[in-house]
Amino acid sequence: MVVFAQYRFDSDSLVLKKDQHVVVLRPKVAQLLQYLLARPQQVISRETLLEALWQHGEFRDAALTQSMAELRQALGDDAQQPSFIRTVPQRGYQWICPLTQPKHNKHKVLLSALLSASLLIGGGVIAQFTYTDPAPVSAQLAHPALTILPLDNQTGVAANAWWGYALHAALTTRLQSEYRLIPAAQSTQEDNSRQVALTLSRQQQRYVLTIHTARQQQKIVVEQLDMGFDDVAEQIITALALLPDGQNARKPEQVASQDYYRGLQALDEQGNRLAKSYFEATLIQHPQHLAAQLELARIAWQQGELAKARALFAAMDLSAAEPAIRVRHYLYLAEFNKALGDYAQAQTAVQHGLTLAQRHQLLEQLATAYQLQAELFWLTQQWDAYAKALNSAYALIGSRALAYRDAQQAFYLANPPAAGPETKRLLDLERSKQVLAQSIAFYRQSPRRNLLARALFAYGQNYLVPVAQSEPSLLEALEIASELGDEYLQKQILTYLGFYYIQLHQRDKALMYLTQVEPDPQFIPHYELHWLLRGMAIMDGALDQDGAPGLATAIETFEKLLGWEQVSTLTAAHAQLMLGWSLIKQDELERADALVRSAQAVYQQLKLVETEGYARYTRMYIHLRRGEAKQALTLLSAPEQASHLELLYGAVAAFLVHDHALSKQLSDQLATRPNSAALINQLTWIRAAIVPPFELVTAVIDKPYSVYCQSNWAL
Repeated sequence: MVVFAQYRFDSDSLVLKKDQHVVVLRPKVAQLLQYLLARPQQVISRETLLEALWQHGEFRDAALTQSMAELRQALGDDAQQPSFIRTVPQRGYQWICPLTQPKHNKHKVLLSALLSASLLIGGGVIAQFTYTDPAPVSAQLAHPALTILPLDNQTGVAANAWWGYALHAALTTRLQSEYRLIPAAQSTQEDNSRQVALTLSRQQQRYVLTIHTARQQQKIVVEQLDMGFDDVAEQIITALALLPDGQNARKPEQVASQDYYRGLQALDEQGNRLAKSYFEATLIQHPQHLAAQLELARIAWQQGELAKARALFAAMDLSAAEPAIRVRHYLYLAEFNKALGDYAQAQTAVQHGLTLAQRHQLLEQLATAYQLQAELFWLTQQWDAYAKALNSAYALIGSRALAYRDAQQAFYLANPPAAGPETKRLLDLERSKQVLAQSIAFYRQSPRRNLLARALFAYGQNYLVPVAQSEPSLLEALEIASELGDEYLQKQILTYLGFYYIQLHQRDKALMYLTQVEPDPQFIPHYELHWLLRGMAIMDGALDQDGAPGLATAIETFEKLLGWEQVSTLTAAHAQLMLGWSLIKQDELERADALVRSAQAVYQQLKLVETEGYARYTRMYIHLRRGEAKQALTLLSAPEQASHLELLYGAVAAFLVHDHALSKQLSDQLATRPNSAALINQLTWIRAAIVPPFELVTAVIDKPYSVYCQSNWAL
């Protein structure tokens, strides 16, 4: 037996007690505690702990992180100001709490020895001192029978099962004097036992505990899985009226909690419109209900009521709020600022949320914070930081919550420059596809229509999903969002559908969906993206047609976007490149060259290597059109890294300056690429031409925007 602070730990049975009450630990967490207690004051590296306790497993490191967090939570320890386990940066962990031996009362020890001797000498004498009459059997049977079933953990995190054990123990302690508690494994029909089933699930960044009996079902919102098991047990007892004497009268806060839960349910099933009314009802019953205020603030900005959202965020008094509420406040505020395009403020808010979640070991909120932080790093082109944040989230909760993020990020990948960076290697779209397909199948069997719409939307954005599946998925998501009146989700889907049909070169369909959106300039990222896509859609129908009237409209759209004072640097670069392509179509080569140079400088500064390639080969084409083959060759990158058009333009330029060896090297490299036969034929025609080759450049070879018009993008 090891004693420390108010705890006693039996190293043989791996049982931890606090003031005579058992503290429930998962076996692996108990083994971790046993290992640390056997080595007090020693700094133990993570590698040593992994070798000792986690010899096998794909996510050993994440398992150690989670188990350490659970142990600290069970002990009520603070990782920032520890009383038991100190984290030593770059080295490992150290048990710092003094250990003592259990104290024995000398008189009790002596009495025990005497009684043992009496037992040996006098046989049954000891029974006269120790035997007391049990309660009559009839009195025991008079209590009603009750079976509390083990918690059904549906959070997707196996480690949360510990909370179920602790809650079960708290309920047992509270009810044992009023009920015959029958273990689930021993319950029979003859017992006539009333059964209580408990299910823990995740809903809108908090936990929901569902309590089932044969006659009723109740739900309790649990903001965080902390040590307040007794409070939750009391709520269950009150909800089911398990104790007499008027102890179950519902308080106004409990009425408010019911409305709050209905609001959460509505968010999943019917969307913002119905949920808003429930959260407002919650505040009528309980004006200081911070969780409901947070949901209303979020709904307000999603409905375009920015002043109301700001007022709600500012009015919240978080000084006495639970840590989980405070973390959610920071994360919601970060989402709000991200939607506004204020990425610096969003990063500040999410960092506050991260720090608080780490301090209180709120693992799922910590994972959510890492995911949001990863999004912000993505949007600000901080690729290493993005990968690190996303890996941190994955280590905490695995793939189940990342699939939507992966598919969302695919929207911004390097198809045309408007889509942004080329870092597809940072996404696992195959995993995303599988997880989302499972989610869709699950939500189809449930009333959670809003979540079904979001899963369908994400699935439709995954580039590994064939068009025959992605298109119906997107259209169904839009239909559900329209039915639910979720305007924010509708705008997201409509915008993506515009982008989707641009890729398929269905200009009319793209514009049909884009023109249904009224972009709000207060939401800078969406506003500028909308007008960039609108210009792309118009341009798409004009670039491959001579004298197409839409080209002037596309040019005007891009020029207006570039004249907007709040346009971001990256979106401006995309607009410059698109405008440059449009001007090339109109033979305005000088102006086109200046715009493309400016865009290329931005791509180089942001280290968008593949996206910068669009600008580079566009400039090579402009040089070829001017008869400047040598200048075109100065822009050529390494052949093994060059794109199709860069190889084509380089081979043509080398041929024009009579560097036939280089021309052959580049054409041979091009011939190894998939879908290059048409480009090789163009090169062959130029080499065999009787007319001056420079005159064939305009007529024969693909234009720099052909990757856009001729759909070299694979859906």
